[in-house]
Amino acid sequence: MDYILNRRSIRKFDLSKKIAYEELVELCRYGESAPSARKQKSREYIVIDDYTIIEQLSEVSKGSMILKNCNTMIAVIGKDPMELPTPHMQAQDLSAATENILLAATSKGYGSCWIGIYPLEDRVSRANAILNVTGNRFVFSLIALGYPSEKDCFFDADKLDSRNIIHNRY
Repeated sequence: MDYILNRRSIRKFDLSKKIAYEELVELCRYGESAPSARKQKSREYIVIDDYTIIEQLSEVSKGSMILKNCNTMIAVIGKDPMELPTPHMQAQDLSAATENILLAATSKGYGSCWIGIYPLEDRVSRANAILNVTGNRFVFSLIALGYPSEKDCFFDADKLDSRNIIHNRY
């Protein structure tokens, strides 16, 4: 399970290589395998490999500027919360799906970076407009994907600070 420990936010990609559409769809399948509250099927995915769209999304926020350095991505979309049995748990459902995609990408040797959109309304409305997401659906996150431009971007480092582990009670 080194891919979990080796996952990193990659912000520079080799634009001469592109992840195949079928592989991007497979990453969505991993996203959909994430847990969700009461199996509420609260999410959808937009696979994006049109660089014109990616450039537009790179202007949604300061953090999204890195999208100019990738040529494939996935947008994780939240379905209409009013149609869900447990809408208050939707953010957890969408976060779990996003993380699954990040981990699956790392396991396949792809680089990835999570760009947070929700709950910031200005980001949500801008991303929704670019991707034609309408109704009560919303862009939750954008995931930059591609082949890392740096060879040694994945490395095993001890991220856990033992001072952050408390036993039994705080």
